[in-house]
Amino acid sequence: MSLEWRLLEAEYDDPYLNMALEEAIPTMVGRRIVPETVRLWRNLRAVAIGRFQRVESEVDLEVCRRRCVDIVRRFTGGGAVYQDHGNLNYAISLQGDNPLLLGDILEDFQSLSRGVISGLRRLGLNAEYGRKNLIHIGGLKLSGIAGSSSAESFFLHGTLLVSTDLSILSEVLRGPGSVTSGRQGVQSVRSPVTSLRNALGGDICFEAVRKALLEGFEEAFQVNLVSNRPSREEEELARRLYETKYSKREWNLEL
Repeated sequence: MSLEWRLLEAEYDDPYLNMALEEAIPTMVGRRIVPETVRLWRNLRAVAIGRFQRVESEVDLEVCRRRCVDIVRRFTGGGAVYQDHGNLNYAISLQGDNPLLLGDILEDFQSLSRGVISGLRRLGLNAEYGRKNLIHIGGLKLSGIAGSSSAESFFLHGTLLVSTDLSILSEVLRGPGSVTSGRQGVQSVRSPVTSLRNALGGDICFEAVRKALLEGFEEAFQVNLVSNRPSREEEELARRLYETKYSKREWNLEL
């Protein structure tokens, strides 16, 4: 009999509040207040930078201002990614002793990417996990992965490029080595990218992508995903994180 995981399809118009909820969920999973969880969600135009990155090294600030693209720092490491409503973001929050975990964060990234890869193959795409913690099709990046690990919880999240505006992506994200002075932080390693729309040669509806991903998660991890909403504790923690951290310039723009 399959285990039950919670499915959250919760999102806000505010990208900073979305990122606050990303941190609140694994915190509450680790405290065993809520079940192990898969979250699917989308953001308005934003660049999500890694915890240890320097904004000026990763993002063209002038283009972001002109294009009305927000900049939000994740609590996880990894590189900068562009998000818009053509992205489908996914996240997995597990308890730290889940038997799926192998004990090495990079091995766990690869192991847990099986759910996304299974979903993409349901769409007819031969997706694979590659170095640099990414999922690719024929060498073109389709999704990047980041996460965090503690004794209490394991968290993985990624952005799946469905019909993302790749022209804006290329404008707002700086190429490697574009800033040569000052502290660099952890710099992104740029990879050639594609989207599901390009890979499939035409538009695909989000409902089809959502359905394929959820079936892929259930198949890969032998679980039954049960829809629910964020708990009161998660919403309260997300609001506190938003007010004290994610809404602050000091967090988002100053390393």
